[in-house]
Parts: sequence; C-alpha cells; structure tokens
Amino acid sequence: MSTHHAACSCGQLSLEATGDPVRISVCHCLACQRRTGSAFGVQARFPEDRVQVSGRFTEYARASDDNGDERLFRFCPECGSTVFYTTPDRPDLIAVPVGAFADPSFPPPTVAVYETRRHPWVELPDDVEGDEAWDSIRPLYEDGRYDEAADRGSELVDAHPSYAWLTYNVACCESLAGRAGDAVEHLRRAIGRSDQFRELAAEDSDFDPIRQDAAFRELVG
Repeated sequence: MSTHHAACSCGQLSLEATGDPVRISVCHCLACQRRTGSAFGVQARFPEDRVQVSGRFTEYARASDDNGDERLFRFCPECGSTVFYTTPDRPDLIAVPVGAFADPSFPPPTVAVYETRRHPWVELPDDVEGDEAWDSIRPLYEDGRYDEAADRGSELVDAHPSYAWLTYNVACCESLAGRAGDAVEHLRRAIGRSDQFRELAAEDSDFDPIRQDAAFRELVG
C-alpha cells in the first residue's frame, strides 16, 4: 500500500497518509481562495485511521459559505501552512491540501465544487465532475427526508454515472430509507470506481440500517 507524505513549509508539522485517497477535489469558493492565496484549493481526503500526524499545530474553525457549518483547519504555528482539516459532514475523513504533498505525480482531482466562484480563466479536465448534483439533494438528506433524497439521487446517478462520490452518497440515502437492494447496488458501483468506498462503508453509520443484510456484508466484508 502506497504512503503519501505531506508537510508544512518549514517541516515542523507533517503527516503520512496510506493508501489511495477516497476523493480528490477542487474547490473554487472564496474562502478557499483566501486560505490558499490562489484561485482555488485542491485537497485529497483519507480515512482518519490511515493518517498519522507529527508535530505541533494550531486550529482555526471557519464557517462555510452556505450553511454555517464549521470546517476545522490545522496549521503550523511556525510557518502558518495548513496541512490538514476536517468538515462536519464527514468527520471521519482527513482532508489534506494536495500542495502539501509536494508531489507532481499525485493523482488529479475528479470533483469540482463552488464552480459559480470559478475564475473564468481556470480550465479543468473534461472528466472532472461538478458537485452540484449532490448539493441539490443534500438538504433532503440533512432534513432526514431519505426517501425523497433516494428518489432524486437515483435519477442523478443515471445522469452522472462516473461520479463515484455521488453514487456512494445516494447509496447512503437509500440505506437510511430502508432500500437495501438499491443501496447495495449503488455502493457496488461506487466501489467499482474506487475500492476505498468499501472501507468507508464498513464504518459509515448511514449503512447501519442494512449492515446485517447478506448482500451488504458480502460486498463490504
């Protein structure tokens, strides 16, 4: 299993992340532009149990642009570089700015968010998926309207078959709605794009309603 090394500018704060990231995304929001000093932020997310942090860090809680949820950023108190952060919607994942790896061979992003804030001169590869699809049903998920989220999500998965993160999230909604067969099928598709979704599903409480389902147990192990 591969190991990725990230560090701040002075090297005091560092981390190691093992295995492939479950998601690599570009964020065009204004807050990320201010944080990075660039036109966008790029980050890779890893399950927290595959990340080891060394060194001292300071925390900064920042409210998101849309719903006020706090992102918790950890940066080096010596040089100020952000090395990792977490978000309230997936506290089990550690986000690491891709630049902290200082590795030009690092895999490219597959998802872009806040594209309405994108600088017009910024162009991304055609296979980078926008996150608007999931954002359109996220409020249903957060309100506990899982049946509605599952219905709408299934349509979106058909329209965006290569967007594995959307497929995984729809599987979560279907599980919470008690639709074991649909949830397992969509989870199977997500795992087909990245095996890291298997590890996520094994610990994700959204799948607790179907955790004893034979097909789910066979798929996740």
